Amino acid sequence: MKKKDKILVKICVGTSCFVQGGADLLLYNDFLNPELLSKFEFEGCSCLGACKKVGGATGEEASAPFVMVNGKLHGNMNPEKLNKLLMEEV
Repeated sequence: MKKKDKILVKICVGTSCFVQGGADLLLYNDFLNPELLSKFEFEGCSCLGACKKVGGATGEEASAPFVMVNGKLHGNMNPEKLNKLLMEEV
């Protein structure tokens, strides 16, 4: 029986993201709905490149910290927003 693949969540902890709360997002065990933890794979990364893109991550006004869920970039992230975003993904 094949296990269902987990949804990859990359959390940027580059300098800008780190100082604006990215490091706090790595503490997802403290704020994420426990039922969701088994459905996601979390990975810290040094940079998602979003700060270098004109107009932010999606062409909209966005700022650090950034996360990428299933290949889609999201900015202005905080623990509450991340929890809501991940609940919408399952």
